[in-house]
Formats: sequence, structure tokens, C-alpha cells
Amino acid sequence: MAGIKKIHTYVFREHVFPFLGALFVFSFIFLVQYLISQIDKLVGKNLGFMVISEFMVLSLAPIFAEVVPVAVFIAVLMAFGRFGEDNEITAWRASGINFTRILSASLLFATLIAAGMLYYNNNILPDANHKYKLLRQDIAYKHPDINFDAGYFLDDIPDYRILIREKYDDMLFDILVYHDAGNVQETIWAKRGKLEIVGDKVILSLEEGEYHEFIQNSSQEYKRSGFEKYRMVVAVKNLELRRRDSKYRSDREMAIPEMIGKVDEYRDLQNKSDQNILKNMAGAKVDTAGIAPREGLKAMDLALQAVKDSSAAEDLTNEEKRVFRDRLRELENAKMRVRSFRDMTRRYRQAESKYLVEIHKKIAMPVSAIIFVLIGAPLGMIVRRGGLGTSGGISLAFFLIYWGILMTGERLADRLMMPAWLAMWGANIIFGVLGLILVHYAIREGITLHMPKWFERIVRRFKKS
Repeated sequence: MAGIKKIHTYVFREHVFPFLGALFVFSFIFLVQYLISQIDKLVGKNLGFMVISEFMVLSLAPIFAEVVPVAVFIAVLMAFGRFGEDNEITAWRASGINFTRILSASLLFATLIAAGMLYYNNNILPDANHKYKLLRQDIAYKHPDINFDAGYFLDDIPDYRILIREKYDDMLFDILVYHDAGNVQETIWAKRGKLEIVGDKVILSLEEGEYHEFIQNSSQEYKRSGFEKYRMVVAVKNLELRRRDSKYRSDREMAIPEMIGKVDEYRDLQNKSDQNILKNMAGAKVDTAGIAPREGLKAMDLALQAVKDSSAAEDLTNEEKRVFRDRLRELENAKMRVRSFRDMTRRYRQAESKYLVEIHKKIAMPVSAIIFVLIGAPLGMIVRRGGLGTSGGISLAFFLIYWGILMTGERLADRLMMPAWLAMWGANIIFGVLGLILVHYAIREGITLHMPKWFERIVRRFKKS
């Protein structure tokens, strides 16, 4: 038993220095690459040494979170590659120590790293991302501005919710503005526009869009109009002070409990929009029994078609024709309101999905360090090379595939084409299954793993490099 504990300690220790070395090397490479891409934003600003240093440290925070799983992968590959190269695993097996006992030390190492990264992602990284965004804005602009990111609702302006889908320099694209002023609800959509701050006023200059107004009174009045240009001016008291406080945070600047609160908030907003859909259908005397809010528009189309079919009869009196015309106008107005609330519900669902994606990512990324151990240990036994070059190349190739799956899942989740949990855990599931297969081969066949020929050719190329 004492011998096994010594082997566990030995295997654990063999991971530490390769991990720290890989973490330093790859963090430095990615940081330099990022700083080169940002150099035009730093040159000519007369920034002091402390500001530059703070910018570098804050830039490193998200890089660190992404590099740690790669460093764990490299450490495992280097450790088990050297064990195989020096025939240490053969000696351990001859002594009656199976592969799972050897692997347990690596899993413990990765579990400790994963626990530390989970704390880092939830408690340190959000504040670092927030400070970095504020510093970047201070460097980029001479004047403070409202904090917003494309794809997220801007809540800084009272009674307004602004969603901007895309942003290029100072131009904004696919803009939605929701204004709730008691009995009057306004929805404005524009193809593009600009947002400016003048004193204590927010000026939104919009182009090519639509204006919808719904007045909640006894007549349920609804207005719709198109525009080529529209200028919206909102006076906000103490705007500059609020901007300096910079309380607005995106999902990457929030801890998990804060994001759960945002998820609950957007779910409440979805429920309110759904209730408004049913309320407008009922107000237009459309039967809502057994109809889900998402099917509201379809139900309105059926109701409209039924009225159109009835009004096509040839034996109608003038009074009956007038009644049908009024009924069609009532249903058309109700349909527009239902469509508007349906679109709002979808936007709220997309906002909810963004926060759910980030919640799962904060957990899935640390867990990937454990999964990479399951892949890295058998691969190290196959490669039997403990050098940084071979291990770094293999691990980077695997991580790029992992990251590609992760980013694809995130985009699909943002478009509501995939559940948030599957988008973020899909890569872990795929790589986890691959890791279990490799571990199974390692346990069953010892150190002689017979992999497919195409896989062995890839390994031989890495060995020659």
C-alpha cells in the first residue's frame, strides 16, 4: 500500500511542472497574439506604464480560462509519454499495479484544477472581464458612453429595452426598441442606426424601419407605420453619473447566481408576452381554448380566413358586408399585436439562452480538464514521447476540435436551434466517450494499443515532428 501511495505521489508530481510550463508558454503566445491585434488601439494614446500593465493583466484573464484545459492535456500527454518511453508503466504492471491506479493520480490532479477553475470562472473572471471592458472603453473613447454589447438587451435607460443584433464601429444593425409607458406600449424596429449621447440625452437615429403603438384602453387601439428615418430622443437624468458607475454587465461579466436571476427575469417577460398574446386573441373574440401562445399567429390566420370565406358569399346585404369589414379590420389589428408579442417572446428566449449558455460554459470548461485526462493518458502511452513539441501539437489539435464544437453549439443555441445545456456539454460528451474508449483499450490491452491505421499514421507524423 505504501508503494502504491508513493507511485500516486510520483505520478501526481510529474504533472505539475509540465502543466505550469505549458500554461506559461501558451498563455504568453495567446496574449502576445491578442496584443498585436489590439496595438492600433493602444498606440498614440499617451498611456502610462500602469495602464498598459493593467490592460495586459486583464486581457490575460479570459485567455487563462481557455488555456488551463490545454495545459492539463499537455501535462498528461508529457507525463504518460515519458512513462511509456522509459518503460515505467511496463514495470508497474509487472509489479501488479494496473492502469486505473496509475490513472487515478492524474484524475485527482485534473479534478483539483477543475475545482479551482470553477471558482475562478465564477468569482474572479466576471469581475476581470468587467474591468477590462471599462478600461478598453476608457482607452477607446474620449467621452463615456452607455455600456452595451450586440446581442444583449440594454436596460440602462428607464422604461426602455433596446436590443442591437450587430455592431460595427459606430453603426448599429437590426435594432429593436421596446418602450412601456403605462397604457402605451411602443415597439420600434430599424434596419440600422446610430446611438449618441449629448449631455443628459440619449439620441437614437434610426433608418428603414417600422413603428408599432398599442394603446391599452377600451378600444385596444393599435397603430403601425413605416419610416425611412426616425430620430428618438430620451432625456435621462444623471446619465453621465450612471455611466461612470457602469452597473451594466453582460453574461461574461456575471457570476452564476446573477445569471440565474437574469434567466428568471427573461422567463417572466416571456410569460407576460405570452399572456398578452392570449389576451389580444380573447379581445378579438378568438377562441383560445387549448391554444398555446406560440400557435397564436396560426390561430389568428385561421380566424381571418374563416371571416374572409364568410364575406365572399354573394347574397350579403350592405349591412352584413360592413360588419364583415369591421370584423376583418379588428382581426388584422389583433394579428399585428399578436405577431409583435410573439417576436418579443422570441427575443426574450434568445436573451435567456445566452445566459444559460454562459452558465453551462462556466462549468463545462473546467470539467473538460478531467475529460482530457481520459484522452491524454492513453494517447501518451501510444506516442511514447515526453517532449513539449509532440504533446503540445497533439493537445492543441484536439482542443481546437473541442473549441470548434463548443463555438458551433453556442451559435446554434443563440439561434434557439439547440438547447443551451447540449450546446455547451456536447463537446464534453463526445470527447468523454472517446476518452472512455481509449481507457478501455489501455486497461484491456496493457500498453500495446492497436488503434485504427489512420490514427496510427497521424501519431507517426507527430513523432517525426
